[in-house]
Amino acid sequence: LPRAQAALNDYETKKRSGPCLKGTREALLREMAEWATCLSESQIYVLSGLAGTGKSTVAYTIASRADDLGLLGASFFFSRDEADRKNAKKFFTTLAFQLCVYDERFSRAIGNVLLTERGSAATTKGPQEQFQALILEPLQTIVASRVRPILLVVDALNECDDEDSTGVITALGQLVRDLPSFKVILTTRPQPAFNHLGSQDGYKIFRLQDIEEKVVEGDMRLYLKQSLSLEEVRARLEDPDEEWQASDEQIESLVRAAGRLFIIASTAVLYILDKFASDPEAQIATLLRALAQDRTPLKGLNHFYTVILRNVVPEDCDNADIVERYQTIIGTIVLLQTPLSITTLAPFIDKRAKQIQIVLRKLQSIILLGTDNIPVIYHKSFPDYVTDPARCKDVHLRIDPMSQHTRIVMHCFRIMNVHLKYNILNLGDPARFMNNKDGLALQGISVKRLQEMIPLEVQYATVYWANHFKDANTTNPDLIAALDAFANKHLLHWFEVLSLIGKLDSAHQALSVVPKSTPSELHQLLSDGLRFVLRFYELIERSALHMYYSALPFTPTDSRLYCQYKVETKHNLCRVTGGPEKWDPLLANLTVGSSVRGTTFSLDNTMFVAWDWKTLKCWEAATGTPVGTITGAFSPDRSRLSAGTSDGTVYLWDVQDISTLSSRSKDKASHVSALALSQDCSRLACKYGDGTLELWETSAPKRLVTAHRDNKTLTTELAFSPDGKLFASSSTEDGITFWDNKDAAPSGTIKHPTSSGRIRAVAMSSHMLAAADEDGINLWDLKTLDDIGTIDEYNSTLLTFSHRGTLLASYNGWVNRKRVAISDVVTRTTIATFNVNKSIFTMAFLPDDSHLVVQFKGGDFRSFNILDKNVIEGARLEHLCQLPNSHFGTTSQSG
Repeated sequence: LPRAQAALNDYETKKRSGPCLKGTREALLREMAEWATCLSESQIYVLSGLAGTGKSTVAYTIASRADDLGLLGASFFFSRDEADRKNAKKFFTTLAFQLCVYDERFSRAIGNVLLTERGSAATTKGPQEQFQALILEPLQTIVASRVRPILLVVDALNECDDEDSTGVITALGQLVRDLPSFKVILTTRPQPAFNHLGSQDGYKIFRLQDIEEKVVEGDMRLYLKQSLSLEEVRARLEDPDEEWQASDEQIESLVRAAGRLFIIASTAVLYILDKFASDPEAQIATLLRALAQDRTPLKGLNHFYTVILRNVVPEDCDNADIVERYQTIIGTIVLLQTPLSITTLAPFIDKRAKQIQIVLRKLQSIILLGTDNIPVIYHKSFPDYVTDPARCKDVHLRIDPMSQHTRIVMHCFRIMNVHLKYNILNLGDPARFMNNKDGLALQGISVKRLQEMIPLEVQYATVYWANHFKDANTTNPDLIAALDAFANKHLLHWFEVLSLIGKLDSAHQALSVVPKSTPSELHQLLSDGLRFVLRFYELIERSALHMYYSALPFTPTDSRLYCQYKVETKHNLCRVTGGPEKWDPLLANLTVGSSVRGTTFSLDNTMFVAWDWKTLKCWEAATGTPVGTITGAFSPDRSRLSAGTSDGTVYLWDVQDISTLSSRSKDKASHVSALALSQDCSRLACKYGDGTLELWETSAPKRLVTAHRDNKTLTTELAFSPDGKLFASSSTEDGITFWDNKDAAPSGTIKHPTSSGRIRAVAMSSHMLAAADEDGINLWDLKTLDDIGTIDEYNSTLLTFSHRGTLLASYNGWVNRKRVAISDVVTRTTIATFNVNKSIFTMAFLPDDSHLVVQFKGGDFRSFNILDKNVIEGARLEHLCQLPNSHFGTTSQSG
């Protein structure tokens, strides 16, 4: 089971402070303990609090006590500082592992599942499938009759990526509903998702900010008195002769300065008892003088950090070297994508390890060094402070993210240019012709040896350079020159290292962040690199060196990549001739396993979806790796999918992990007749066969905004306006009704009876509505609802506006005269027509309105040049593949 180092025992080795001090937080801890051990209406206890109020300390304390009592089944401490702890990719596998350790019966049940194809596959799937396959299903029968509670503790949910946190909440809610023996304690900063929840929903919400001020001050006072007592001072400073201890007056001053933020109190103790200063009396005097004029917690925290940073950069410092050293060291630590040791950090800072340690020793109260020599930022409020001009006013202390990201990515390129080369591991025969796993084993290269041959700083640079590049100053000519040098010398060597360290999936994202404004030759080379890794992903992932032997020789000979890197084919045993000259439109071959009824990309090109009549399958567009299958309206950004079933249930899926975000079920006699999602995915409109029209919020708590009922009419179409302010519904009798997206109040009606009583298609631009019936296409002004006129295109069943809203494409699907028409909506005239011999599934204009790409129901596609009326089919669509940074409509796909 893949697992993150995020459980209680892992946290114990990383924590820099102990549990709640005896005598503090007593009422809260007592309440939580009683809740955890007794029957109650609520199964999930949410401890909500602002940054620095001590949530993690409470979570650690309650988890430790539950563990001592044998009640702690599993725990997970999120942290945005570590790759495995800032999302939910390993959340449920980590919980499953701990549950196996907790109970032998759980271990057998989960172990048996892992022996099955579904169970083993689930370890690499999305969080929702991991939860279902590895926890919910195997434990269902075992815990059904269990009386003794099993406690799960989840800390700092707010540090989990937003796209994952909703899924975590949903899954934990399902867990406690289906398996009532489980109870969950969850800590988080205030989140809207919990605002409307209460005991009736199975939640108990406790807000730390609601504790009476005198109680907080009492806890703070007790903590400071003990921490700054003579006994504790001597122990912390390791000086038995020290005579200083804090006076009552000094304690009260610190209590007032801290307000409700325990982070200020605990950080003050670290500052006062700094071993390198070894002068607590002078330290507290400096601190109290600086805090004397600030009484509010936030201002106190800002000023507090300023005081500490003055140890490194004095006020009005005119020494540029001191400022530069501080900026580079702290800027790098704050912006790193994953924590690194000082030794690994040094090449990114261009400073000796000793210079870094000198700075960090003066900042031990906010950046801590453990035995592993990895700098750890004590609290997340520090990066927030030091990068915010409104909070950190001193330009010498403030970190500018753009300039620091630029500097870091420049070092990434320098490190890669120095270390990357062909066959970086020096594999001999026959190991270099084998897959990565077998080749390394034959050569005797262990994981430890691999890290010696590809040092951690090289691994970090290869995996994360693009994360820094996207936030860097991409207009900096030196940066573009460094990118150009890297791409022209080491692009394939970069793919090689990513394959060897199991991170090839990051290549697509990296190449996609490079702006199109780069010089044309560089842009073409990177575009070729993206095509190359897409086409040969499976081969390169399996064997890094076979990229040179079995992929490069079959790369189009006219491509910029081949021309630049054909010299690498000198390592091959034989010469390949007769390869293709140009890239064809094919990016990757994906097997659906059935007849393809439709396909689409997400707008950011990270997901690809294909479906037939019953199922929908998703792949990572970068790698072709299957993400999942679900058995349908897409949101405009393709991040969510809604589907209505014949029994009246509406489902909403998160396409990233195929987890069900919400479902709405009506009477089984009422089928779903129409669905639509707003541009920003915040609203879902659905119409049922019984005449009910509903508007739903899609985010937690998935509130029903309103519902309308009309038994007389059948809704045939639903559509949102591009700005999301309105949505329209067409019906067989009442024409078209406009609804306000905020509360679904009717805002206007267009009476449009037709001889057949049916509007066949509806489309909206930012300022116009088009509706097709058997008599033509009618246009209305969205602001005034005035009739603008009619376009004489009859029986259209599909409509789509161009990006600028000046052109309208319509499709007539009559058996004997299928055709596509392009009309000018200003003059209401048809400017081009194209006959087709197949039924069209979907249509989209390219962003420049020069082409219309249509996809047929069989899966193939065709491009119509609107200007010269040319038709381009299949293999002649290569100029439409604008990569990287392509969007839906500029990348073509076929099934």
